[in-house]
Amino acid sequence: MLFNIYSEFVMRQVKDNWNGGITIGGSKISNLRFADDTTLIAASQEELVALLNVLEQYSAAYGLGTNYNKTKVMIVDRKHDNHREIKSIGRCEVVQSFVYLRSWIDNSGSCENEIRRRIQQARVAMTKLTKIWRDHNITKATKMSLVQSLVFSIFLYASETWSVKKADRARIDAFETWTWRRMLRIPYTAHRTNVSILDELGNPKRLSSIVSMRMLTFFGHIHRSDNMGKLVVQGHASSGGRRGHSPTCWVDTTKQLLDISIKSVTELTEKNAQARAGTTDHRHRND
Repeated sequence: MLFNIYSEFVMRQVKDNWNGGITIGGSKISNLRFADDTTLIAASQEELVALLNVLEQYSAAYGLGTNYNKTKVMIVDRKHDNHREIKSIGRCEVVQSFVYLRSWIDNSGSCENEIRRRIQQARVAMTKLTKIWRDHNITKATKMSLVQSLVFSIFLYASETWSVKKADRARIDAFETWTWRRMLRIPYTAHRTNVSILDELGNPKRLSSIVSMRMLTFFGHIHRSDNMGKLVVQGHASSGGRRGHSPTCWVDTTKQLLDISIKSVTELTEKNAQARAGTTDHRHRND
């Protein structure tokens, strides 16, 4: 906690003496902070080096320094193929992806690698519990609860932030089927259809549907509050762009799920929030 207090104070001093960053929706964003994880955002290489120098200057005044071996830089610039020829900026290694807040961030904007990574982690957890799946004294209902709490929870971590393509959804469905078959000890050579297995389990909510629901819930949460998340979703970053089909992003996925424009969703969310606030206010007056 003491380190976080110092770190926060240093970052506030940096912000007060810095006017760089990227512009989204008319506002400038130069950093993201969560506990002791700090991400600096700059519009160019030169700007990033200058920002790092400013951070180092203010940190040194309080006995803090930057571990450049652990500090990575990721360039997001589709127009120039993310400048893959650049291997370092300042004293930092340039990477194409990295783990931030336990999620795999890729400069392509795709979540395919993160979804694959989560599936693999959940598969490992499922395999470690083989002794439980073999135990005939444990009921099917209990085993299903264990799968949902000990396996699916690993896979679903931060799933509300994913951009999910058709191929990703098929991959999720395949992983779910593999999980239920392993729990029931049904090999693929048994010639049982996936539908029959789901019927045997009482047709639980599909894992891909849970991901979609989480995304929509998070989408509603963002639009009901005035914060940076809402600014990023509704605003537009100024960029040159490039020819070709742009990658599927999180907003695109939510638009496909809702089958409605972001503007319309925003208006509906604001109306619902106002109606909910009016109901709450009325109850308070009655009390």
